[in-house]
Amino acid sequence: MSISKLAAAANGGWADLPRDLLETILARLPVPDHLRFPAVCTTWQSATSSVAGARPRHAAPPLSPWLMPPFNPTSYRLSGDAAKLLDARFLSLAEGITGKTYTIRQPSPAISDRVCIGSSPDGWLITADASSELHLLNPLTGVQLSLPPAATLPLVDAIHDASGHVVSYTYNYSLECCCSCFAGGGEALLLSPEMMTIATDMLRYEVYEKAILVSPPRQLAPSGEWGGYAVVLICNPLSRLVIARAGDTEWAPLDDKPGRRCWVDAVPAAAFTGAEDDDGERQVVVYAMDTAGRVEAWDVGTTSPATNTPSSSSRAVAPPCRCSAPACAATSAACRKYLVELAPGGHLLQVHRVRDAAHARYSWEPRPERVEYTTTGIELFEWTPTAGGGEWVQVDGKGVLRVRALFLGKNASLCVPVEDDGGGWPEVRGNCVYFTDDGPWSDERCHEVAPDVGVMDLADGSYRPPRGAAREMVWKWPPPVWVFPSLATN
Repeated sequence: MSISKLAAAANGGWADLPRDLLETILARLPVPDHLRFPAVCTTWQSATSSVAGARPRHAAPPLSPWLMPPFNPTSYRLSGDAAKLLDARFLSLAEGITGKTYTIRQPSPAISDRVCIGSSPDGWLITADASSELHLLNPLTGVQLSLPPAATLPLVDAIHDASGHVVSYTYNYSLECCCSCFAGGGEALLLSPEMMTIATDMLRYEVYEKAILVSPPRQLAPSGEWGGYAVVLICNPLSRLVIARAGDTEWAPLDDKPGRRCWVDAVPAAAFTGAEDDDGERQVVVYAMDTAGRVEAWDVGTTSPATNTPSSSSRAVAPPCRCSAPACAATSAACRKYLVELAPGGHLLQVHRVRDAAHARYSWEPRPERVEYTTTGIELFEWTPTAGGGEWVQVDGKGVLRVRALFLGKNASLCVPVEDDGGGWPEVRGNCVYFTDDGPWSDERCHEVAPDVGVMDLADGSYRPPRGAAREMVWKWPPPVWVFPSLATN
């Protein structure tokens, strides 16, 4: 910048600062300051708009995850302003003694009526609206991308009215189920075919388990359109894997033998994600874990194949793994399983989150959809690949998580560095597990039952709510989720 520009800026006000200076400063601000920046004046607001489309991924210092708490209906009732239904709130753990809450307006449909079934470290959410349609959403920038219709999922069909609008869905859950997924061996069993009709807003509870963004969207030059993304969805019946890529009009099966495995989590491999082949296609390897703790890997590109056929390029990575929970080998709320990649090259961590029903100490037993669960323990199993294959070894948090922390829930299962590790996230404590409730979900449960949200210190087993979150858990809908804010576009 020239000396004359700086001299002119010194004699003027905030609005007279040179545009290139504003853009340079803005591109290096952390996300909270970036949100405050346009409120100064119209000149700064204009600079924000121009930088938003060209912000490099490495521009901002690392920011601690945010918690997206349940919607606060009081603000809407007091004001009567329907626009408040579009407002999402985010609790920053790193600001203030009790955290700081940001309110950011989102595009339609109303965020207050969506369920978040996925959250990526690239700043994107995968949400299901009141019609059970899925969207990719960056809550900071407001960029929203529609995913293929729910009616294109396997074994789901739409029922339309005379005007062509979807009024309900039919759901067929006849599938082969491999009992080896639960007991470690056995033949495939054919379940009896059964059809059910589901209201449009209920499909999201019956079918969607978890969505994983295995390749984030990027803006393509020179058109500025968004592409290059891929989403893997774990969906019912029997927790199968389907995938949608940029430009797809329908979901495609990923596993070649539906029902052979009941999948519970998936994570993209860091060593491959983002690499491009000779044709410019992003190459992605996805690790997926089933109910028994068995891990397989798929080679997944971000360009759809010519035919909508299952991928057969999977390979076995790791054998089954069990923890001490009696319900470990079953699909149960009492033991939730997560898969984390600790380091490139297949260095994996399997996390078993053991939960107890809160009513266990009482003589009465509520209906299943009203049972409250509380996380009571975390068990860790480390996989280090060797020439001979490798094995799962149970470990404690002192070695694996001494300068790292885990974030679990509907979000992408993550192991992140803490501040002590240099360049880590402030206000995140090492050897701790930050978790949110991830089901089982139903409409009644999401609206009436207190979510299981907290921080567990593995050093002493103590449990506490996330910083500043206790006051936010007065409300229950939508279920809270971890968000990893980002303004990156490529």
